[in-house]
Amino acid sequence: MMKKLTQGVFGLLFCSITTPSLALDLKQALELAQQYDTTFQAAFAAYLAASEASTQSTSAVLPQVGFNAYYQRGDTENDRNGVVTKSENNSDGYSLNLNQVIFDKTTFDNLDQGDALVAKAIADLEVAKQDTIVRVATAYFEVLTAIDTLETATAERVAIGKQLEQSTERFNVGLSAITDVKEQQASYDVSKADEIIAINDLSNKREALRFIINTYPENLKVADEEMPLVIPEPMNIDSWVDKSMQNNFSILSANYSLEAAQSAYDGSKGGHYPTLSLNASYGVNSIGERDFGIGTVIPPYDNTDTKFILNLDVPLYSGGLTSSTVRQRASERDQAQALLEQERRRTTGLARSAYLSLEADIANVKARKQAVISTQTSLDATLAGYDAGTRTSVDVLLSQRQLFSAQRDYSVARYTYLSNSLRLKQVAGILEPEDIDAINQWLIERPARDDLDEQPILSR
Repeated sequence: MMKKLTQGVFGLLFCSITTPSLALDLKQALELAQQYDTTFQAAFAAYLAASEASTQSTSAVLPQVGFNAYYQRGDTENDRNGVVTKSENNSDGYSLNLNQVIFDKTTFDNLDQGDALVAKAIADLEVAKQDTIVRVATAYFEVLTAIDTLETATAERVAIGKQLEQSTERFNVGLSAITDVKEQQASYDVSKADEIIAINDLSNKREALRFIINTYPENLKVADEEMPLVIPEPMNIDSWVDKSMQNNFSILSANYSLEAAQSAYDGSKGGHYPTLSLNASYGVNSIGERDFGIGTVIPPYDNTDTKFILNLDVPLYSGGLTSSTVRQRASERDQAQALLEQERRRTTGLARSAYLSLEADIANVKARKQAVISTQTSLDATLAGYDAGTRTSVDVLLSQRQLFSAQRDYSVARYTYLSNSLRLKQVAGILEPEDIDAINQWLIERPARDDLDEQPILSR
């Protein structure tokens, strides 16, 4: 499982950042997020910190080796009944000490806990990686949707403005009633307000994307009209739920939390068990010449000390600390178990919702595309009727609004489909940067709209 988890951990971290010369595509946006997104960077730092748990727990069962050295110089003066003697006390030495745990249940169980915490850290990093992909894509598509909404709002205002001009001219020559002018003036005022709202929404969406990628892109590539609608495989909701139960990294993280809590519980019971350790030391003390000043001189000599000590520590009574710790760790284990079950239920709901949403999205995109074709045909017929005198300007206005609304809804449906396709894979735990590549190949430079010949009102 550790091998599985480590695959692709660093796939997002060390890739070249491409500076877009023209429009920014989705892959470039993801690369910028890898470098600048603070949420992902914080998650990666948390992974690095947590990954040290295994090293720390392993160190406790490895030999502990220490070296000590000293140098001493001293002078002693004694006055005994008026007889003063002086002596020098000079010495130096060193020692090498070794401590090795032979049996310590708590320490050994902590090894398993450290491994579980590292595995959890890797799973959490994978969660962050997939979350980054979804957040970038969602923010990217929301900007595109906001742009399309603004263009539609501007096109609607422009069209209504032209109709207003025509109605005014027809009224001035006595070919229409003043009510037509008033109705279209009211519609024009509403369209300006809608355009202002769309402009503000686009600003907010751009800001949300900038927060992730740390730049304001001048323009973004858009989805090609020929982009295929990929049906989720397998076409079975239960299969996707099963896949999520097996691969979802949030579930894996919660499972490793439970394993760590179980190891901590097992280790806490080690306070009732004896511990056995070995201490070994080797030391050399060099005693310098000692002259007591009364004709007594002790020549220098060396002391060599070698020790092997086997320590057995048997706990008898700890004031209730050990038993209390065991109960605490048991409760923490039960909490981890409950959180794991909670995550499984949550993921099941997300998987079912994501699958059903994607199914509906595919049908919705097809329906919205057909609606654009139908409303365009309807508008063409209404314009022809208006020229022939069988349809009114109000009829034209209503047909135009239906077309604009259909275009906007089609855009929203397409980008919602793309976002939900990524979310389904995220819940299933199989989302990878390659999925962004698959979408990115269908992104193109934004084509000019034939129905938009003016800039938004706040851009003039």
